[in-house]
Amino acid sequence: MMEYGADCTGMEAALLMSRVRDMEPSAHIAQIAALVERVLGGDSAAFEQIIQRYERRVFTLAMKLLGSADDAQDASQEVFLRTFKYLHRLDLRKPIEPWLMQVTVNVCRNIGRNRQRRWHTFPQMVETEAGPADESADPHGDFAIEQQRQMLWRALENLPEKERMAVILRDIDGLSTAEVAELLGSSETTVRSQISRGRVRMKDAIDQMQGGRL
Repeated sequence: MMEYGADCTGMEAALLMSRVRDMEPSAHIAQIAALVERVLGGDSAAFEQIIQRYERRVFTLAMKLLGSADDAQDASQEVFLRTFKYLHRLDLRKPIEPWLMQVTVNVCRNIGRNRQRRWHTFPQMVETEAGPADESADPHGDFAIEQQRQMLWRALENLPEKERMAVILRDIDGLSTAEVAELLGSSETTVRSQISRGRVRMKDAIDQMQGGRL
C-alpha cells in the first residue's frame, strides 16, 4: 500500500505507481511490420490484430492524460482511426509503439482543449488497479491514504496543461525525460523545467490542503 509524503521525494515516489514498460523486442517489430504490410495490402483482419495488441496501452495512457473513461475511449478510437489513415508513413524498421504514443498524446491534447476534464475519476482508476482490498487492513489508515491520494490528484489537476502532461508522462507513465520531450515536441531542458515546476506546485498545493487552507 502506497503512502504519500508532503516532501518532494515522497511525492515523486508516490507518482511512480504505474512504472510499467513493455517496449517491443526486435522479433515483435518484425511481426508488426508484417501485419502493417498486410494492412496496406487490404487485409483488414491484420489491422484488428494491431488494435488488439495496442488498445490497452493506448487506452491506459489516454485515461491518465484525460482522467475520464469516456474521453479515453473516444481518444482510443480516434488514435486508431489516425493510425489506419497514416499507416503508410511508418518506418517499418522501427517499433510502432513510440509513434502510437505520440498520436495518443496529440489526440488527448485536442480532446482536453475541447472538453471539460473529469479528474475525479483518477482516484477511482488507481484504486481499481490496486486490486481487491485487504480485509485485515486498518480502515483508519486506509482512509488517511485515500485522503492523501485525493490531494495528490487535486494538485495534479490544477497544474498548467504542459506541466501536468509532462509530470504524468514522466512520473506516472514512467517514460524517460528524452521520451517525454519527443512526445511533447519539446527539448529535454524544457521538460525537466516543466516537471520541476510541476512537482513544486504540487508540493505547495498539498501543503496548503494539509494545512486546511484549501
